[in-house]
Amino acid sequence: MIQVIHRALNILELLAQEPQKEFFLAEIAESLNLNKATCANIIKTLTERGYIEHEEQRKGYKLGHMVYKLTNSTYNNLCDFSLAKEPVNRLRDAINENVILSIISNGKRVLLHEAETGHELSVKTTYEEAAYKASTGRVILAHYPPRQLDGFIAKYGLPTANEWPEIKTREELIRELENIRRNPCYIYINSKHVASVTVPLLVQGKIVAALGVYLPNIRFSESEREKIIKELAKTAQDIQNRIGQA
Repeated sequence: MIQVIHRALNILELLAQEPQKEFFLAEIAESLNLNKATCANIIKTLTERGYIEHEEQRKGYKLGHMVYKLTNSTYNNLCDFSLAKEPVNRLRDAINENVILSIISNGKRVLLHEAETGHELSVKTTYEEAAYKASTGRVILAHYPPRQLDGFIAKYGLPTANEWPEIKTREELIRELENIRRNPCYIYINSKHVASVTVPLLVQGKIVAALGVYLPNIRFSESEREKIIKELAKTAQDIQNRIGQA
């Protein structure tokens, strides 16, 4: 019997009993009769691997995206994102460009679903990316309530030059996120000539995910831009309705 594996599984099973609850370290250690330092080390590893989530310093721990990925289950505890797959795929077919559905977990932009096209020239997206670097990550952060955003910045710091070259200070970050929030969609073209168009997904007024389209800038003509924005907005509304009514 490998004791540390049993302890890790016991922690995950405890969190799974009440997936909407945030458990604090002392509570987990006491419930499982674990030494607090041992418990903290196991939780740290599980958090780094995405099996546990801990977004803000003053908040507790809950199941992370990797648990839901392994079980092909839902994430965010409030939303059944499997309901979004069909609309995302239809959006890809309508605009013939790659589409992604993303969340933020442990400071990373994480893909929930990616619908790819057969273009020879297309944009490949990694499963995880720094939230500041990804357009969908920026849109989600832009819709965080002030306290949640402050907690994110306190934990993960400001974007690096590689993650967001245009941002150098906290004031610039807050100002740019406010600009993103004020607009119905966020359009960004990076130094590698990749264009992205992103919209937030809101349920009951709260940000739950972001929907984005990525394509080479060479195909991002004015007419294509208008079509993508129109179809994105329609698809986002469809997903919000499906999730909100589930």
